[in-house]
Amino acid sequence: DVIHRFNGVSDKVSDSLNATPITPPDQGLCVGRDTTLAGTPKAVWEPVNIAAQETNPSGSQLRPDVTLATLFQDQYSTGDVRCLYDPSTQSFYFTEIGFPAATGPAVDDNNTVVDVTVTNAHGVASYQFDTSLGGPGAGDCFGDQPKTGFDNNALVVSTDEYCGPTESNYEGAIVLTISKPQLVSEASTVSDSVLGPVSLSGIPVTGLDPAINTGSGTGYLVNSFAFQADGSNNPVASSVGAWTLRDTATVTSGHGSPALIGRATPSEPYAFPVPATSTGNGSTATVSNSDGAFTVTSETALNPDDSRMSAPVAVTESHGGVRVWTALDAAVTVHGVATDAAAWFAIDPVRARVVSQGYVVAKGANLLYPAVQPQRSGPPAMVFTITSKTINPSAAYTTLGSGKITTVAAGAAPHVSFSDAPPYNTARWGDYSFAVPDPDGSGVWLATEYIPPAGDQDPLDNWGTYVFELSGH
Repeated sequence: DVIHRFNGVSDKVSDSLNATPITPPDQGLCVGRDTTLAGTPKAVWEPVNIAAQETNPSGSQLRPDVTLATLFQDQYSTGDVRCLYDPSTQSFYFTEIGFPAATGPAVDDNNTVVDVTVTNAHGVASYQFDTSLGGPGAGDCFGDQPKTGFDNNALVVSTDEYCGPTESNYEGAIVLTISKPQLVSEASTVSDSVLGPVSLSGIPVTGLDPAINTGSGTGYLVNSFAFQADGSNNPVASSVGAWTLRDTATVTSGHGSPALIGRATPSEPYAFPVPATSTGNGSTATVSNSDGAFTVTSETALNPDDSRMSAPVAVTESHGGVRVWTALDAAVTVHGVATDAAAWFAIDPVRARVVSQGYVVAKGANLLYPAVQPQRSGPPAMVFTITSKTINPSAAYTTLGSGKITTVAAGAAPHVSFSDAPPYNTARWGDYSFAVPDPDGSGVWLATEYIPPAGDQDPLDNWGTYVFELSGH
Protein backbone atom coordinates (compact mmCIF):
# COMPACT_ATOMS: atom_id res chain seq x y z
CA ASP A 1 0.00 0.00 0.00
CA VAL A 2 1.07 3.59 -0.64
CA ILE A 3 1.17 5.28 2.78
CA HIS A 4 2.79 8.61 1.85
CA ARG A 5 2.78 10.47 -1.46
CA PHE A 6 3.47 14.00 -2.70
CA ASN A 7 4.76 16.06 -5.61
CA GLY A 8 8.49 16.58 -5.44
CA VAL A 9 10.91 18.97 -7.11
CA SER A 10 9.85 20.17 -10.56
CA ASP A 11 11.46 22.34 -13.21
CA LYS A 12 9.15 25.12 -11.99
CA VAL A 13 10.63 24.83 -8.48
CA SER A 14 14.18 24.69 -9.83
CA ASP A 15 13.60 27.60 -12.20
CA SER A 16 12.19 29.77 -9.43
CA LEU A 17 15.25 29.08 -7.25
CA ASN A 18 17.96 29.32 -9.90
CA ALA A 19 16.35 31.64 -12.46
CA THR A 20 17.04 29.15 -15.23
CA PRO A 21 15.19 26.12 -16.60
CA ILE A 22 17.15 22.87 -16.67
CA THR A 23 16.57 19.40 -18.04
CA PRO A 24 16.66 16.44 -17.60
CA PRO A 25 15.77 15.74 -13.97
CA ASP A 26 18.64 13.80 -12.36
CA GLN A 27 16.81 12.25 -9.44
CA GLY A 28 18.11 11.87 -5.89
CA LEU A 29 16.34 10.65 -2.73
CA CYS A 30 17.34 9.89 0.85
CA VAL A 31 15.33 9.45 4.04
CA GLY A 32 16.53 9.64 7.64
CA ARG A 33 16.62 11.54 10.91
CA ASP A 34 17.80 15.14 10.54
CA THR A 35 19.82 15.87 13.66
CA THR A 36 20.42 19.46 12.56
CA LEU A 37 16.74 20.29 13.16
CA ALA A 38 14.92 20.58 16.49
CA GLY A 39 13.37 17.30 17.54
CA THR A 40 15.41 15.27 15.02
CA PRO A 41 12.46 14.76 12.66
CA LYS A 42 12.29 12.15 9.95
CA ALA A 43 13.31 13.97 6.79
CA VAL A 44 12.83 13.20 3.12
CA TRP A 45 15.52 14.89 1.04
CA GLU A 46 14.99 15.11 -2.70
CA PRO A 47 17.78 16.83 -4.65
CA VAL A 48 17.16 17.07 -8.40
CA ASN A 49 19.63 18.73 -10.78
CA ILE A 50 20.42 22.08 -9.15
CA ALA A 51 17.61 22.29 -6.58
CA ALA A 52 16.74 20.36 -3.44
CA GLN A 53 13.86 20.13 -1.00
CA GLU A 54 13.58 18.68 2.51
CA THR A 55 10.15 17.64 3.75
CA ASN A 56 8.54 15.46 6.37
CA PRO A 57 7.02 12.14 5.19
CA SER A 58 3.77 13.90 4.28
CA GLY A 59 5.53 16.35 1.97
CA SER A 60 5.42 19.45 4.22
CA GLN A 61 8.58 21.53 4.11
CA LEU A 62 11.06 21.19 6.97
CA ARG A 63 13.12 24.06 5.58
CA PRO A 64 12.90 26.29 2.48
CA ASP A 65 13.92 24.79 -0.86
CA VAL A 66 17.59 25.32 -1.57
CA THR A 67 19.86 25.62 -4.60
CA LEU A 68 22.69 23.14 -4.96
CA ALA A 69 25.13 26.04 -5.01
CA THR A 70 24.04 26.77 -1.44
CA LEU A 71 23.81 23.13 -0.34
CA PHE A 72 27.37 22.41 -1.50
CA GLN A 73 28.82 25.88 -0.92
CA ASP A 74 30.00 25.78 -4.53
CA GLN A 75 28.79 28.49 -6.90
CA TYR A 76 30.07 26.30 -9.76
CA SER A 77 27.93 23.29 -8.84
CA THR A 78 26.84 21.43 -11.96
CA GLY A 79 24.47 18.64 -10.92
CA ASP A 80 24.26 14.84 -11.17
CA VAL A 81 23.37 15.04 -7.50
CA ARG A 82 22.86 12.12 -5.13
CA CYS A 83 22.09 11.89 -1.43
CA LEU A 84 22.47 8.97 0.98
CA TYR A 85 21.51 8.40 4.61
CA ASP A 86 23.76 6.47 6.98
CA PRO A 87 21.65 5.20 9.91
CA SER A 88 24.68 4.03 11.89
CA THR A 89 25.96 7.61 12.23
CA GLN A 90 22.70 9.50 11.56
CA SER A 91 24.49 11.32 8.76
CA PHE A 92 23.34 12.51 5.35
CA TYR A 93 25.90 12.53 2.52
CA PHE A 94 25.27 14.63 -0.60
CA THR A 95 27.43 14.45 -3.73
CA GLU A 96 27.56 16.17 -7.14
CA ILE A 97 29.87 17.45 -9.88
CA GLY A 98 31.60 20.70 -8.97
CA PHE A 99 34.67 22.78 -9.70
CA PRO A 100 37.31 24.19 -7.33
CA ALA A 101 35.62 26.88 -5.27
CA ALA A 102 38.72 29.07 -5.37
CA THR A 103 39.18 29.13 -9.15
CA GLY A 104 36.05 27.80 -10.84
CA PRO A 105 36.12 25.79 -14.08
CA ALA A 106 39.22 25.72 -16.26
CA VAL A 107 38.84 26.84 -19.87
CA ASP A 108 37.89 23.35 -21.04
CA ASP A 109 36.29 22.15 -17.75
CA ASN A 110 39.14 19.70 -17.13
CA ASN A 111 39.45 20.36 -13.40
CA THR A 112 36.33 18.74 -11.98
CA VAL A 113 35.83 17.82 -8.35
CA VAL A 114 33.17 15.83 -6.58
CA ASP A 115 31.45 18.02 -4.01
CA VAL A 116 30.57 16.22 -0.77
CA THR A 117 28.35 17.79 1.90
CA VAL A 118 27.76 16.04 5.24
CA THR A 119 25.01 16.91 7.72
CA ASN A 120 24.68 15.35 11.18
CA ALA A 121 24.74 16.28 14.86
CA HIS A 122 28.09 18.05 14.33
CA GLY A 123 26.46 20.45 11.86
CA VAL A 124 27.08 20.86 8.14
CA ALA A 125 30.42 20.54 6.35
CA SER A 126 31.34 20.67 2.66
CA TYR A 127 34.38 19.20 0.91
CA GLN A 128 35.83 18.90 -2.59
CA PHE A 129 37.81 15.94 -3.98
CA ASP A 130 39.63 15.99 -7.32
CA THR A 131 38.08 13.86 -10.09
CA SER A 132 40.15 15.29 -12.96
CA LEU A 133 43.16 12.99 -12.34
CA GLY A 134 45.28 16.02 -11.64
CA GLY A 135 43.58 18.76 -13.59
CA PRO A 136 44.97 20.82 -16.47
CA GLY A 137 48.40 19.67 -17.53
CA ALA A 138 48.11 16.31 -15.76
CA GLY A 139 45.17 13.95 -16.21
CA ASP A 140 43.24 16.66 -18.03
CA CYS A 141 39.91 14.89 -17.41
CA PHE A 142 36.26 15.70 -16.81
CA GLY A 143 34.82 13.45 -14.09
CA ASP A 144 31.19 12.84 -15.05
CA GLN A 145 28.09 11.60 -13.22
CA PRO A 146 29.29 10.79 -9.69
CA LYS A 147 27.65 7.64 -8.31
CA THR A 148 27.84 7.12 -4.58
CA GLY A 149 27.63 4.37 -1.96
CA PHE A 150 29.30 3.54 1.34
CA ASP A 151 30.53 0.76 3.57
CA ASN A 152 31.39 0.89 7.28
CA ASN A 153 34.70 2.64 6.61
CA ALA A 154 34.30 4.85 3.58
CA LEU A 155 32.13 6.89 1.27
CA VAL A 156 32.68 5.40 -2.20
CA VAL A 157 32.28 7.62 -5.28
CA SER A 158 32.76 6.62 -8.91
CA THR A 159 33.02 9.01 -11.87
CA ASP A 160 33.37 8.43 -15.62
CA GLU A 161 36.55 10.01 -16.96
CA TYR A 162 36.52 11.94 -20.24
CA CYS A 163 40.07 13.07 -20.93
CA GLY A 164 42.31 14.82 -23.43
CA PRO A 165 42.35 18.40 -24.75
CA THR A 166 38.62 18.30 -25.58
CA GLU A 167 37.52 15.66 -23.03
CA SER A 168 36.56 13.39 -25.92
CA ASN A 169 38.72 10.37 -25.00
CA TYR A 170 36.85 8.07 -22.62
CA GLU A 171 39.31 6.41 -20.25
CA GLY A 172 36.96 4.46 -17.96
CA ALA A 173 35.60 4.93 -14.44
CA ILE A 174 37.60 5.83 -11.35
CA VAL A 175 36.75 5.03 -7.73
CA LEU A 176 37.30 7.44 -4.85
CA THR A 177 37.46 5.92 -1.36
CA ILE A 178 36.85 8.71 1.15
CA SER A 179 37.30 8.35 4.92
CA LYS A 180 33.85 8.01 6.49
CA PRO A 181 35.01 8.57 10.11
CA GLN A 182 36.61 11.84 9.07
CA LEU A 183 33.50 12.91 7.16
CA VAL A 184 31.23 12.04 10.06
CA SER A 185 33.36 13.99 12.55
CA GLU A 186 33.46 16.82 9.98
CA ALA A 187 37.25 16.98 10.24
CA SER A 188 39.09 19.94 8.72
CA THR A 189 40.92 17.56 6.36
CA VAL A 190 39.48 14.33 4.94
CA SER A 191 41.64 11.64 3.31
CA ASP A 192 40.81 9.89 0.06
CA SER A 193 42.26 7.37 -2.35
CA VAL A 194 41.79 7.20 -6.14
CA LEU A 195 41.79 3.94 -8.11
CA GLY A 196 41.49 3.55 -11.88
CA PRO A 197 40.48 4.29 -14.58
CA VAL A 198 39.33 0.68 -14.89
CA SER A 199 38.35 -1.69 -17.70
CA LEU A 200 36.77 -5.15 -17.89
CA SER A 201 36.98 -7.57 -20.81
CA GLY A 202 38.99 -4.98 -22.70
CA ILE A 203 36.20 -2.38 -22.40
CA PRO A 204 36.57 0.86 -20.39
CA VAL A 205 33.93 0.61 -17.67
CA THR A 206 31.10 3.14 -17.85
CA GLY A 207 28.73 3.78 -14.97
CA LEU A 208 30.50 1.88 -12.19
CA ASP A 209 27.90 2.08 -9.42
CA PRO A 210 28.75 1.61 -5.70
CA ALA A 211 26.44 -0.22 -3.30
CA ILE A 212 24.72 1.79 -0.58
CA ASN A 213 25.36 0.76 3.04
CA THR A 214 27.03 -2.63 2.64
CA GLY A 215 26.99 -3.18 6.42
CA SER A 216 30.61 -4.36 6.42
CA GLY A 217 34.14 -3.15 5.82
CA THR A 218 33.93 -4.05 2.14
CA GLY A 219 32.48 -1.99 -0.69
CA TYR A 220 30.69 -3.50 -3.67
CA LEU A 221 30.21 -2.03 -7.14
CA VAL A 222 28.48 -3.16 -10.34
CA ASN A 223 28.39 -2.14 -13.99
CA SER A 224 26.71 -3.12 -17.23
CA PHE A 225 28.22 -3.06 -20.71
CA ALA A 226 26.18 -0.41 -22.51
CA PHE A 227 29.05 0.44 -24.85
CA GLN A 228 31.66 -1.42 -26.85
CA ALA A 229 35.42 -0.94 -26.69
CA ASP A 230 35.34 1.75 -29.39
CA GLY A 231 32.66 3.70 -27.53
CA SER A 232 29.79 2.75 -29.84
CA ASN A 233 26.44 1.56 -28.48
CA ASN A 234 26.37 -2.13 -27.56
CA PRO A 235 23.30 -3.57 -29.35
CA VAL A 236 22.96 -6.50 -26.94
CA ALA A 237 25.05 -7.32 -23.87
CA SER A 238 24.94 -10.54 -21.88
CA SER A 239 27.26 -9.93 -18.94
CA VAL A 240 27.67 -7.55 -16.01
CA GLY A 241 30.62 -6.50 -13.89
CA ALA A 242 30.84 -7.40 -10.18
CA TRP A 243 33.42 -5.62 -8.02
CA THR A 244 34.73 -5.73 -4.47
CA LEU A 245 36.53 -2.84 -2.79
CA ARG A 246 38.60 -4.13 0.11
CA ASP A 247 40.78 -2.55 2.80
CA THR A 248 38.74 0.64 2.82
CA ALA A 249 39.79 1.38 6.43
CA THR A 250 43.30 2.10 5.16
CA VAL A 251 42.19 5.45 3.77
CA THR A 252 41.67 6.60 7.37
CA SER A 253 44.59 4.80 9.01
CA GLY A 254 47.10 5.72 6.31
CA HIS A 255 48.56 2.20 6.39
CA GLY A 256 48.15 0.35 3.10
CA SER A 257 45.63 1.22 0.42
CA PRO A 258 42.22 0.06 -0.83
CA ALA A 259 42.13 -2.76 -3.41
CA LEU A 260 39.55 -2.95 -6.22
CA ILE A 261 38.86 -6.27 -7.95
CA GLY A 262 36.34 -6.72 -10.76
CA ARG A 263 35.12 -9.67 -12.80
CA ALA A 264 32.68 -9.99 -15.68
CA THR A 265 29.92 -12.55 -15.16
CA PRO A 266 27.26 -13.92 -17.55
CA SER A 267 23.78 -12.44 -17.25
CA GLU A 268 20.45 -12.31 -19.06
CA PRO A 269 20.77 -10.43 -22.37
CA TYR A 270 19.80 -6.77 -22.38
CA ALA A 271 19.41 -4.73 -25.56
CA PHE A 272 20.20 -1.04 -26.01
CA PRO A 273 16.93 0.87 -25.39
CA VAL A 274 14.88 2.47 -28.15
CA PRO A 275 13.15 5.89 -28.16
CA ALA A 276 10.11 5.53 -25.92
CA THR A 277 6.89 6.39 -27.78
CA SER A 278 4.91 8.99 -25.84
CA THR A 279 1.87 11.26 -26.15
CA GLY A 280 3.33 14.40 -27.74
CA ASN A 281 2.38 15.36 -31.30
CA GLY A 282 5.67 16.93 -32.42
CA SER A 283 4.26 20.44 -32.57
CA THR A 284 6.34 23.43 -31.49
CA ALA A 285 5.48 26.68 -29.76
CA THR A 286 7.36 29.81 -28.76
CA VAL A 287 7.59 30.55 -25.04
CA SER A 288 9.10 33.82 -23.88
CA ASN A 289 10.43 34.88 -20.51
CA SER A 290 13.02 37.32 -19.18
CA ASP A 291 15.81 35.29 -20.79
CA GLY A 292 14.30 35.52 -24.27
CA ALA A 293 12.21 33.39 -26.61
CA PHE A 294 12.46 29.58 -26.61
CA THR A 295 11.12 26.96 -29.00
CA VAL A 296 9.30 24.28 -27.03
CA THR A 297 8.50 20.87 -28.56
CA SER A 298 5.71 18.44 -27.69
CA GLU A 299 7.69 15.19 -27.68
CA THR A 300 6.45 12.16 -29.58
CA ALA A 301 9.11 10.05 -27.83
CA LEU A 302 11.13 10.22 -24.62
CA ASN A 303 14.86 9.58 -24.52
CA PRO A 304 15.77 6.50 -22.43
CA ASP A 305 19.51 7.23 -22.72
CA ASP A 306 21.25 3.84 -22.65
CA SER A 307 21.61 0.55 -20.79
CA ARG A 308 23.98 1.68 -18.04
CA MET A 309 23.28 0.71 -14.44
CA SER A 310 22.49 4.21 -13.18
CA ALA A 311 19.98 3.40 -10.47
CA PRO A 312 20.89 3.04 -6.76
CA VAL A 313 22.51 -0.25 -5.77
CA ALA A 314 20.85 -1.84 -2.73
CA VAL A 315 22.35 -4.54 -0.48
CA THR A 316 20.78 -7.51 1.30
CA GLU A 317 22.40 -10.33 3.26
CA SER A 318 20.96 -13.72 4.21
CA HIS A 319 22.10 -17.30 4.69
CA GLY A 320 22.95 -17.29 0.98
CA GLY A 321 25.37 -14.40 1.38
CA VAL A 322 25.54 -10.82 0.13
CA ARG A 323 23.33 -9.69 -2.76
CA VAL A 324 23.42 -6.37 -4.55
CA TRP A 325 20.33 -5.26 -6.47
CA THR A 326 20.07 -2.92 -9.43
CA ALA A 327 18.18 -2.34 -12.68
CA LEU A 328 18.54 -0.79 -16.13
CA ASP A 329 16.63 0.18 -19.28
CA ALA A 330 16.56 -2.48 -22.02
CA ALA A 331 14.66 -2.87 -25.28
CA VAL A 332 12.37 -5.87 -25.80
CA THR A 333 10.14 -6.88 -28.70
CA VAL A 334 6.48 -7.60 -27.90
CA HIS A 335 4.31 -8.81 -30.81
CA GLY A 336 6.86 -7.41 -33.24
CA VAL A 337 7.03 -3.95 -31.63
CA ALA A 338 10.21 -2.74 -29.90
CA THR A 339 9.58 -1.14 -26.53
CA ASP A 340 11.55 -0.32 -23.38
CA ALA A 341 11.42 -2.63 -20.39
CA ALA A 342 13.12 -2.80 -16.99
CA ALA A 343 15.79 -5.46 -16.53
CA TRP A 344 16.75 -6.22 -12.93
CA PHE A 345 19.62 -8.15 -11.34
CA ALA A 346 20.51 -9.61 -7.94
CA ILE A 347 24.28 -10.15 -7.98
CA ASP A 348 26.58 -12.00 -5.59
CA PRO A 349 29.60 -9.66 -5.69
CA VAL A 350 31.82 -11.99 -3.67
CA ARG A 351 31.48 -14.93 -6.07
CA ALA A 352 30.92 -12.62 -9.06
CA ARG A 353 27.74 -14.30 -10.27
CA VAL A 354 24.19 -13.29 -11.04
CA VAL A 355 21.95 -15.08 -8.55
CA SER A 356 18.57 -13.85 -9.77
CA GLN A 357 17.40 -11.67 -12.65
CA GLY A 358 14.40 -10.87 -14.76
CA TYR A 359 12.37 -8.34 -16.69
CA VAL A 360 9.36 -6.16 -15.99
CA VAL A 361 7.49 -5.54 -19.25
CA ALA A 362 4.35 -3.49 -19.90
CA LYS A 363 2.47 -4.54 -23.03
CA GLY A 364 2.09 -1.52 -25.29
CA ALA A 365 4.00 0.84 -22.97
CA ASN A 366 7.56 1.84 -22.12
CA LEU A 367 9.18 1.66 -18.69
CA LEU A 368 12.00 4.16 -18.14
CA TYR A 369 14.73 4.55 -15.53
CA PRO A 370 13.88 1.67 -13.18
CA ALA A 371 15.16 1.59 -9.61
CA VAL A 372 14.74 -1.45 -7.37
CA GLN A 373 14.75 -1.73 -3.57
CA PRO A 374 14.32 -4.96 -1.55
CA GLN A 375 11.80 -4.79 1.26
CA ARG A 376 12.35 -6.06 4.77
CA SER A 377 9.36 -8.35 4.24
CA GLY A 378 7.82 -9.04 0.89
CA PRO A 379 9.20 -8.86 -2.65
CA PRO A 380 11.50 -6.07 -3.88
CA ALA A 381 9.78 -2.90 -5.13
CA MET A 382 10.63 -1.20 -8.42
CA VAL A 383 9.80 2.35 -9.52
CA PHE A 384 9.87 3.81 -13.05
CA THR A 385 8.23 6.20 -15.48
CA ILE A 386 5.59 4.59 -17.71
CA THR A 387 4.58 6.14 -21.05
CA SER A 388 3.03 5.20 -24.40
CA LYS A 389 1.07 6.74 -27.27
CA THR A 390 -1.89 6.98 -24.91
CA ILE A 391 -0.18 7.28 -21.50
CA ASN A 392 1.28 10.62 -20.51
CA PRO A 393 4.61 10.17 -18.67
CA SER A 394 3.48 8.84 -15.28
CA ALA A 395 4.99 7.59 -12.02
CA ALA A 396 4.47 3.87 -11.49
CA TYR A 397 5.77 0.91 -9.52
CA THR A 398 5.61 -2.86 -9.24
CA THR A 399 6.76 -5.55 -6.85
CA LEU A 400 8.93 -8.16 -8.51
CA GLY A 401 6.99 -11.29 -9.40
CA SER A 402 3.57 -9.71 -8.90
CA GLY A 403 2.80 -9.30 -12.61
CA LYS A 404 1.07 -6.01 -11.74
CA ILE A 405 2.06 -2.41 -12.50
CA THR A 406 0.41 0.36 -10.48
CA THR A 407 0.33 3.97 -11.65
CA VAL A 408 0.62 6.04 -8.49
CA ALA A 409 0.60 9.47 -10.20
CA ALA A 410 -0.83 9.86 -13.71
CA GLY A 411 0.92 12.32 -15.99
CA ALA A 412 -1.14 15.46 -16.61
CA ALA A 413 0.07 16.15 -20.17
CA PRO A 414 2.62 15.20 -22.84
CA HIS A 415 6.22 16.17 -22.15
CA VAL A 416 7.18 19.54 -23.62
CA SER A 417 10.77 20.76 -23.58
CA PHE A 418 13.10 23.45 -24.85
CA SER A 419 15.91 20.91 -25.24
CA ASP A 420 14.73 19.49 -28.60
CA ALA A 421 15.33 22.78 -30.44
CA PRO A 422 18.59 24.64 -31.19
CA PRO A 423 21.07 25.15 -29.68
CA TYR A 424 20.58 21.87 -27.73
CA ASN A 425 18.98 19.63 -30.38
CA THR A 426 18.66 16.72 -27.96
CA ALA A 427 15.54 15.27 -26.40
CA ARG A 428 16.09 14.54 -22.70
CA TRP A 429 13.86 12.84 -20.17
CA GLY A 430 16.05 11.87 -17.25
CA ASP A 431 19.04 9.91 -16.01
CA TYR A 432 17.66 7.88 -13.10
CA SER A 433 14.89 7.25 -10.59
CA PHE A 434 15.61 6.40 -6.96
CA ALA A 435 14.56 3.89 -4.30
CA VAL A 436 15.67 3.70 -0.64
CA PRO A 437 14.58 1.90 2.54
CA ASP A 438 12.78 3.70 5.33
CA PRO A 439 15.24 3.67 8.27
CA ASP A 440 12.51 3.30 10.91
CA GLY A 441 10.46 0.42 9.53
CA SER A 442 9.74 -1.99 6.75
CA GLY A 443 8.64 0.56 4.14
CA VAL A 444 10.49 1.72 1.06
CA TRP A 445 10.61 5.19 -0.47
CA LEU A 446 10.45 5.61 -4.24
CA ALA A 447 10.79 8.62 -6.54
CA THR A 448 10.65 9.11 -10.28
CA GLU A 449 9.80 11.75 -12.86
CA TYR A 450 6.42 12.40 -14.45
CA ILE A 451 4.32 15.31 -15.73
CA PRO A 452 2.75 17.03 -12.71
CA PRO A 453 -0.53 19.00 -12.60
CA ALA A 454 -0.68 22.19 -14.67
CA GLY A 455 -0.02 24.44 -11.68
CA ASP A 456 3.31 22.71 -11.06
CA GLN A 457 4.56 22.88 -14.65
CA ASP A 458 7.23 25.18 -16.07
CA PRO A 459 6.18 26.17 -19.62
CA LEU A 460 9.76 25.74 -20.88
CA ASP A 461 9.99 22.13 -19.67
CA ASN A 462 7.14 20.59 -17.71
CA TRP A 463 8.89 17.71 -15.95
CA GLY A 464 8.16 17.08 -12.31
CA THR A 465 8.89 14.33 -9.81
CA TYR A 466 6.71 12.22 -7.52
CA VAL A 467 7.77 10.83 -4.13
CA PHE A 468 5.95 8.05 -2.29
CA GLU A 469 6.36 5.35 0.35
CA LEU A 470 5.15 1.76 0.20
CA SER A 471 4.25 0.14 3.50
CA GLY A 472 6.29 -2.99 2.82
CA HIS A 473 3.52 -5.41 3.80
